[in-house]
Amino acid sequence: VNTLVELPPTEHWAFVARAECKALNPPQVAYFIAQFCKGDFIAPKEEVGRDDDNPVPFRAFLQERNKAHAALSIVQGRSNPDVWIHSPELRPKRYVYKDKQLCSPAFREYEWAPMKKPMKLRELNDCIYDTTCTGKDYHAILNNCQDFSVALYNKL
Repeated sequence: VNTLVELPPTEHWAFVARAECKALNPPQVAYFIAQFCKGDFIAPKEEVGRDDDNPVPFRAFLQERNKAHAALSIVQGRSNPDVWIHSPELRPKRYVYKDKQLCSPAFREYEWAPMKKPMKLRELNDCIYDTTCTGKDYHAILNNCQDFSVALYNKL
């Protein structure tokens, strides 16, 4: 007997890094957002742009406005998922966006983990092509958004 089990919607993870350009007055903050979703394939950097079937390479994007826009950039599809800060120290979850509403005025300083070494934006972007998810299609169980976010976080 074959049965079809419909699973409830899963939590979507995205990697977010904060960058500050202190050369501007006042300093400007931008959010680097990388997410791996159904239908994505992360080619190794040396192969990006070579595949005629996939002219648009996998890439991250930069949200230059504010935290609200960064959170809304992660919200996808008709399900309107909630966005929260993921950190082992934060229990329960602290929502940034919940029930289609922005919940908090700002990211808190302690919610950001420092990088092992400072990076330029280009270096950070190059890291998305070199994780354990590289060279594999997205798969809901075996190679997914959580695998990608954790691999990128651990790399930095």
